[in-house]
Amino acid sequence: MTTVASPPARPMAATIAAAPAAWIVSRGQDLAWFQGSVLAGLALLAFFVAAPHLDATNAGPWHPVVLAVLLWGIVFDGTHVWGTYARSYLADDAASRATLPGRWAWAVLAVGPAIALGAAPWFGFFLVAANLWGYWHLVRQHYGFLMLYRRRAGEHDRRGARLDALLLWVGCAYPYLRFSLSDAYVASGLPLLLPPPMLAALRLPLDLAFAATAAGLAGLMLGGRIEAFRPGPKHLLLAVVTGFHILVFAALDNLLAILATLTIFHNLQYHRIVWQYERGRGRVPSGSLARYLALGLAFGAVWYGARVFGVAAASSEPLRNVLLGLGWGVAFHHYLVDARIWRIRRSPEVARTLDDGARAS
Repeated sequence: MTTVASPPARPMAATIAAAPAAWIVSRGQDLAWFQGSVLAGLALLAFFVAAPHLDATNAGPWHPVVLAVLLWGIVFDGTHVWGTYARSYLADDAASRATLPGRWAWAVLAVGPAIALGAAPWFGFFLVAANLWGYWHLVRQHYGFLMLYRRRAGEHDRRGARLDALLLWVGCAYPYLRFSLSDAYVASGLPLLLPPPMLAALRLPLDLAFAATAAGLAGLMLGGRIEAFRPGPKHLLLAVVTGFHILVFAALDNLLAILATLTIFHNLQYHRIVWQYERGRGRVPSGSLARYLALGLAFGAVWYGARVFGVAAASSEPLRNVLLGLGWGVAFHHYLVDARIWRIRRSPEVARTLDDGARAS
């Protein structure tokens, strides 16, 4: 593999003009689904900002925020997990099922309920770990799209890939860490990993460290120090994802609302990439769009009916924690499956199928 170098004296205008058309599907499709789906997140963010505040004193099943999260979970998150199963377990070709985890993976459904019933004092730490895994999975999915864009652009320099990944992870890790030091995190009831006086004291150092690191990484990218800077779709994705994550954590103080707002962006991206993969196989997910959506909505209603509405309506803490743990267990299984079935570098067949799907779109 060779590194593409940019002549030092080359004008920026010439660099921009030389940038290849490196869209995953096409310009219109990418802008609508992979970058433009952030508009759904902004709409949900606006709703949560305007809605009555949700806290421990009013978190009932009929609170507008709870109902909005329930609706998001059924229509968007549940259907996107169904997309994972339609593209893997329910696929009619062996290649689509080849990288699935063994039966052991289903055991993750029982982890949360087991802790809730057998180690209740540790359940708060389970929720901390669950949120961390969920956030890592979310950012990792954006990383996957970033690497797809690099592949489409013919960018194979590993140093450039590491720089792109650092920009993404630094931009997304900062708002999460900043939230973990906030009063809103303290009010969430999750276990504190640091003494409260340290939380406020660490905020400014974190802000300064982020500003310095982000400026340094951006300088390396824009200056072409690692690989030639050719503005393209991946840079738009980087800007949209990191900017959106910072905005959401700055505007919201409830983890339930933050989870829904950040994930709806990914949900829509995911539906499009599943559709592209299935087109590359010469089929439609679940046999038809209507069947795909109907089964996804049914799955989401069962999952989120318990995960959100059931938790909000539960009258006892043990029952509430069991339902929470089970809801996270379904998410855990999705994370395990998803981490295996989209490994483009390890599975050239997946890459070829996505290419075929792009040509068929």
